[in-house]
Amino acid sequence: MSRQPLVSIILPTFNRASFLPKAIAAIREQQLTDWELIVIDDGSTDQTAPLLRKLVNGMPQAYRYLRQENQGAYAARNTGLDYVRGKYVAFYDSDDLWLPHHLQKCVTALELNQDVDWVYSASRIVDFASERVLNENCFQEGGRARKFRNLPVERRDDLYVLKQAGLMEAVLDGAGLYSGLQNSVIRSRFFQGRRFATEFYNEAEDQVIVIRALAANIRFAYFDSVHVEYCVHDNNSSGAALNLPRHKQLRLSEGLIRGYEQLSEQVALSGASKLALRRKLAKLYMWHLGYHSHWRFGDKQAAIAAYRKSIQLDPWNWRYRKTYLLALARPVCTTDAQQSAETKVEKG
Repeated sequence: MSRQPLVSIILPTFNRASFLPKAIAAIREQQLTDWELIVIDDGSTDQTAPLLRKLVNGMPQAYRYLRQENQGAYAARNTGLDYVRGKYVAFYDSDDLWLPHHLQKCVTALELNQDVDWVYSASRIVDFASERVLNENCFQEGGRARKFRNLPVERRDDLYVLKQAGLMEAVLDGAGLYSGLQNSVIRSRFFQGRRFATEFYNEAEDQVIVIRALAANIRFAYFDSVHVEYCVHDNNSSGAALNLPRHKQLRLSEGLIRGYEQLSEQVALSGASKLALRRKLAKLYMWHLGYHSHWRFGDKQAAIAAYRKSIQLDPWNWRYRKTYLLALARPVCTTDAQQSAETKVEKG
């Protein structure tokens, strides 16, 4: 291998040959050129391997291709982390597209701000099939800024450095940072002795690892400009695709819950953080598991069991109690008309 690169790009892929030409082209078009590319083929059965050989042909940067049995995206990322040589890590998904300035902007910010460990940016949400822009900037929705944009920050030119006091509690209480792996650049040292949890095939592990990072005093900063095009399609594993089938929605919800449930065992939490974690879990049981994974698919019994768990965790939340009582009084919904009636149950 050549000298140590500045950035290690980790790209897991599984049967995404049709996405790879644009993905690799976007990497090669980055303004910052001091990087290495580590591709983890997670057991693809399409033409991924020979196609990659063509796509990286003539590329001056270091390239490593690793193949493993299918274990899921986070296990593939863990494999890539074992081979990282760069000062920074950038995770890339084969169905997303970095804009040319992404690495340059984020790395420059990290170089100039040694107290910052994790820099991220906004994404543009695009429907893959129609190429229609669904959201020009994921930091906004319906013309309104996401909750995290109201959190205390220190402004350094166009970089917003989040203040750490109370940040974990705010994130657990719903001010999600939108610091997806695909739109982040992170100091490699954060992953020394740390890996993604994989035992539950949790496709939302990037949400849970943010709490682990905050517990480790990792400092976050963001640009409000768009650096990434995030493609939504039927095969999204993260839940970004609309109208997920039940088995995917259930796996996503259960993985999220298990990931957050393990946090109290994995990291030291203050009393305020523990209470915020209970509220977070109550919300996940109520809406993600109870409503989205069970109730809207007509499984009243499973939904009510999840609602009860939610109330146990957050007993003074009147909205949860109201939703639970309404569910008890309603019949199981199995037809389109009944499913329409379901939507009247409060979703939070």
